[in-house]
Amino acid sequence: MLKAVRFPAIVSLCLGLHLALAAQARRTAPAPADYPELIERAAAREIAALQDPVPFEYTERLNWTWGSETRSVIETPEGRADRIVLFRDEPLAPDQQQKQTRRLEKLLRDHDAVKDELHEQRSETDRRIRMLKALPKALIFDFTGRENGLLRFTFHPNPDFSPKDRETQMYRGMEGELWLEPVQERIVRVEGRLVKDVSFGWGILGRLNKGGIYRIAQTQISHGTWRITTLDVDVKGRLLLVNSFRVFREESNSHFRPTSSSMSYREAVQSLLSTLGPVLGKEGH
Repeated sequence: MLKAVRFPAIVSLCLGLHLALAAQARRTAPAPADYPELIERAAAREIAALQDPVPFEYTERLNWTWGSETRSVIETPEGRADRIVLFRDEPLAPDQQQKQTRRLEKLLRDHDAVKDELHEQRSETDRRIRMLKALPKALIFDFTGRENGLLRFTFHPNPDFSPKDRETQMYRGMEGELWLEPVQERIVRVEGRLVKDVSFGWGILGRLNKGGIYRIAQTQISHGTWRITTLDVDVKGRLLLVNSFRVFREESNSHFRPTSSSMSYREAVQSLLSTLGPVLGKEGH
């Protein structure tokens, strides 16, 4: 059994004083003079990165309500190709392997399947861009100090914001924190939570329930190149006053490696067919 260790009273006193002074320093750190404009510039940089991404190969792990998937992903200028390599942290069964192989083979011979796949990817990018464009106007930010070289802000809804699309409706009920890297002006982390129900379409089309969470974090992979490493969403609601729904998704990305700029989407699919990619153990991600 581990024994509790008692600190001398003077050590405890000094430690408490140090923590109190550090907290006070965070509270009194001067705010950047132009931080509303800084947040707008940072959002614009994130939009530019989405519109012209640097392609990578990486490992993507997704948690759903029913379990997890780990995918090998290869990005190209045309779009991303992926293949599931682990299911619930275990290697795929033979029938699951065959299903992945058939899916990729279809992408090699069926132009319409490729068109649908890339269209969905562009639609997801467009949704993220709409969220970023609305961010500086939808929320009111308050500077709260510096933390590990980052600027930290809290935010709450701007009562004058009028959402123009479904993606930005959640801003009307969201509070949280945002961390920003001030030199490159990049958004490093956002942690938001719905503090009230949010209705859209006058409450007829749907409602997002209080208590939902939204978290996103990114890391600098190489100088000036940032990529999302965490994206978590857990939102419940109701559509058309009848159908309840839950959007639950936990995404973590790792093992980034640059993709050849000359690689085509078709070549990426062929590469995934020829190998299982970075199959990781249970603790490898």
